[in-house]
Amino acid sequence: MQQINRLSILPFGMINSYVIRGAKKHVLVDAGLPDSEKQILQQLQLLGLSLKDIGLLVITHGHIDHFGSANALSKALDVPILVHENDAPALSTGKSLVATLKPTQAYWNLLKWKLSADTATPVVPDLILRADEVFSLKEFGIAGSVIHTPGHTPGSLSIVLDNGEAIIMDLASSGIFLGGILCRSRMKHPPFHHDKSLVKHSIHQLLAKNTETFYLGHGYPVNRKLLLHYAETMLG
Repeated sequence: MQQINRLSILPFGMINSYVIRGAKKHVLVDAGLPDSEKQILQQLQLLGLSLKDIGLLVITHGHIDHFGSANALSKALDVPILVHENDAPALSTGKSLVATLKPTQAYWNLLKWKLSADTATPVVPDLILRADEVFSLKEFGIAGSVIHTPGHTPGSLSIVLDNGEAIIMDLASSGIFLGGILCRSRMKHPPFHHDKSLVKHSIHQLLAKNTETFYLGHGYPVNRKLLLHYAETMLG
C-alpha cells in the first residue's frame, strides 16, 4: 500500500495536498486554497480513509494556497494543526506572508498580487515547531518526522519518511507553468522563493537523509537525481 497519497486541489498537479497513511492515524499535509475543505474530505473518503482516523494537519508554509482551508479542516476532522513558528502568523491572520512572495519570474507578479489580496479564515495553530525542532510522527504509526527546511519561506516544513519518501512542497516544482500538465520530469522554480540559498541548503539537508522520492506542492513527484540537478543548476 502506498503510504503517501496525493490530493488534488487543482487538476494536473497544479496545487497538491497529501495524506500520509499511518498504522494508527493518518496525517494530512496542507489545506489547499480557501473553500477546498469539501474537496479534500471527499478525496480522503474516496481513498477509503475514515475521517475519524486523521490525527494531524501539518501546514508546510504560510502561503494561502497551502493553508487556505486549515480552519475548516481542523474543525471538520477535529485535529490539531502543526506549523513552524516563523510561518504561524499567516494562519492567525488569514493572510499570506507577503514578504516571502518574491517572484522567481516576472510573470508571477500577477499571482503575487492575487495571493497578497486573498484572505482565509484565521486559525490559531495548536502545535508550533521552534527553530530546528523535529516532530516525530511515531505516535501516528508513521516512521518519519517533520523537519524545518527554510528557504521557500522562513518557516517551511518538510516531512521525511524512513522509507525514502519526502514531502517537500514548494522547495521545488516540476512540469510547466504551475504544475505537471506536461513535462512532468522537468524541474522548475515554484512561483516564489524567499531565499534561494536557503532552499539549496535545505535540499541538500534532505538529500543527506537517503531520500529517493520527493512529493511537490506544484507538479508530480521527482527522484533525487532530478532534485539534485535543480539544486545545483538552478539555485546558483
